[in-house]
Amino acid sequence: MVIAPGSAAEPSTEFTALFGKDPDVLQCLSTLQSVQGCVQEIITSFLSHQVQLLGPSCCKALNKVDDKCWPKVFPFDPFFPPLLKNYCATVVSGGGASPTPTSPAKVLEN
Repeated sequence: MVIAPGSAAEPSTEFTALFGKDPDVLQCLSTLQSVQGCVQEIITSFLSHQVQLLGPSCCKALNKVDDKCWPKVFPFDPFFPPLLKNYCATVVSGGGASPTPTSPAKVLEN
């Protein structure tokens, strides 16, 4: 979590600019703030449709986010969170840093 000197532990300005001040969303993603650049990696991955841009540290933090949180974070794209989770499960388990991401169609088939 990014903390400004002399302030209580609050989300960074950049974090709230991206996700708003919804306390549920902020609580869901608080784990990600502990990894420098993780939120940016997730946003970049989302915008470019390239989950392999996520690093191992970010994946470890991402795997700690409760499944109930993802619909709050990505309400308009239900396919992206499973892509993140599948990719990060492979990275964290030692399967390599760049497995082929699962397509949304394959996620639906499972």
